Amino acid sequence: MQTKTYFASSVPMALELARKELGEDALLVTSRPSPSATRALGRLEVTFAWDPKPEPPAAPVPFGAVPFGAAPFGMQRALQTSGIRAQPSELDEIREQISALRLAVARPGGDLAAFHQQPEQHDYLSNRLIDGGLDPDTAREISLAAARRPGDRHGAMLQELSGRLPCAPFPELKAGESRTLAFVGPPGRGKSTTLVKVAARLGLAKRVPVKIYTAGSHGVCGEEQMARFATILGVPFFACESLESLSLALNGDTWKGLALIDTPGISPTESSEITEFAKFFTRCPEIEKHLVLRADARSADMIGVISRFSAMGISRLLFTGVDETLSLGAMAETLLRSKISGTFVGTGQRLPDDLETVSAAGLARAVCGEKACGEKALAAMAA
Repeated sequence: MQTKTYFASSVPMALELARKELGEDALLVTSRPSPSATRALGRLEVTFAWDPKPEPPAAPVPFGAVPFGAAPFGMQRALQTSGIRAQPSELDEIREQISALRLAVARPGGDLAAFHQQPEQHDYLSNRLIDGGLDPDTAREISLAAARRPGDRHGAMLQELSGRLPCAPFPELKAGESRTLAFVGPPGRGKSTTLVKVAARLGLAKRVPVKIYTAGSHGVCGEEQMARFATILGVPFFACESLESLSLALNGDTWKGLALIDTPGISPTESSEITEFAKFFTRCPEIEKHLVLRADARSADMIGVISRFSAMGISRLLFTGVDETLSLGAMAETLLRSKISGTFVGTGQRLPDDLETVSAAGLARAVCGEKACGEKALAAMAA
């Protein structure tokens, strides 16, 4: 029962207004003179009582009447009109499922089966890659893509990871061709040792003429050690105290073959030396700059070194100490994040044996728990 008050000059007039608005069942409750404050509205204050009629129930929402994009709102309305009261958390969960389903169907080649299988595969693949040393964000990105590939999960993960790893095999030099490689990076990374391995394995063993240069001021006995290596290899050696003299030596020589430049170890904080070498390499764009990194370092540290040496226009990444690390995930993470191709990996201290050309498939297998990184290791494993 509800009440409503009218102001009128007489009771019959108030009753007529009430029955028009409230219905014929309106009952007179009280009638009294209006207070002075409301007397201008009418001489009498008349109150009526009535029972409001219940509204008819809303028609149910037919399936498919609500556009797919408005499904969460339409579903909530349908639940309310049907008498079912869903909790806020349940509605949020429904919205999330519909959103994920829309993404799965909208994706090229997406289907409902892939949507239902994806969470299980994603967790399995992501954990495998994280255990292999990849960053969790990188692992999740690769595992989501691998979960959409056909075939077995492990094979899909290897294909997805190897397809993303930038690697550039070293092409064999032909007669009359020339190629110049410079090995740069912080001290203690194995630049000189790697240079000797490259000279022996990819130069002399292939009957390609080799020349060795040193550039800038090396550490104690640095030039003497490289001169001894050159004598043992039986190749010409030139020590250039300045970059100007190195530029003259390279430009004034019509010799064909493999030229290897050993640079001094430069700390990432020595910005003036990095700038000096950057200017030199800008004048000699034909020189390949191989930045030498330790495979047992953290990926964040290697990315920091790459950032500091980026002014040199780094062409390739070269990783040493592969035999001294328990996981090659940091190496793979560095290649993925820098997008600079890797060419060589140093697998030990033996000269010149412990040098391999990096293989994307081999590195992917190593990250996933199989001991393979370079072409030789991959071939041995396949055999």
